[in-house]
Amino acid sequence: MSELIKQLNLEKELEASLIDLLDTEKNKINSLVEACKEKTFSVLKKQDDLTRLAVCVEYTKYTKQEYERLCISDEIFYDTMQDITIWCKNNSNKGLKNYNWIKNHLKCELFKIGRLQFQLYPCKNKTLNYSKMPFEYGDNLVYIHIPQGEKLNYADCVLSLKKANEFFSHYFPDYEYNYYFSESWLLFDENYLFMQSSSNILQFQSLFEIVDSLPIDVQAIERIFGKRHLFKKRYPENTSLQRSAKNFILHGGRMGIGIGVIPKNEI
Repeated sequence: MSELIKQLNLEKELEASLIDLLDTEKNKINSLVEACKEKTFSVLKKQDDLTRLAVCVEYTKYTKQEYERLCISDEIFYDTMQDITIWCKNNSNKGLKNYNWIKNHLKCELFKIGRLQFQLYPCKNKTLNYSKMPFEYGDNLVYIHIPQGEKLNYADCVLSLKKANEFFSHYFPDYEYNYYFSESWLLFDENYLFMQSSSNILQFQSLFEIVDSLPIDVQAIERIFGKRHLFKKRYPENTSLQRSAKNFILHGGRMGIGIGVIPKNEI
């Protein structure tokens, strides 16, 4: 796994701690990896963040074997695993807290293909209002996730979608689906009230048919401001998005999440 650790480009101190743990606690890490394979990743719940990171990194040897069996490129493998680095940074480089998310990558259910991530998603989400959806409960979908850290360029997203169509058709021909699906604050139908029409976010939103929007602002507040403040005037104004969003909120505006779909045959 030395090549993966190198490719992850972790913060140096974290990388050194990870390598040391993999060396000194090899039996423990291997035992936890086997437990994850045989049971679920919930066995990591009581472990510290560095141990969780070590287990997930060690688990990737099985992920890599599955990529090789499917003949999926090393480029997609390493791009997909970069999410480990992102979530370590989100955890102040102390290790991996959000192992429950990374398990999707490790189990070959989620792939980064260009700018976007795509997850095999048999939809059993009981929170959706299916009367508004063009699909039924239990239908196969491909869930689009938007990883942080890169500019949300419209052309890059279009190319990513086209490559995803080719990818799933080639590598998962038996997985039949008609729609790409996403839930995100980026898709909330009132974002246009405080964003410029030329913004990358609204351009990205235009790729979807927005089938539902909910005034649940937790994700938007976290992504725009980092954390919620009791007094709205305390929200930072370090970026143009923060300034426009704060002004919008102070004048009674609301934020939320939108649910969007893209028909597979329209890409």
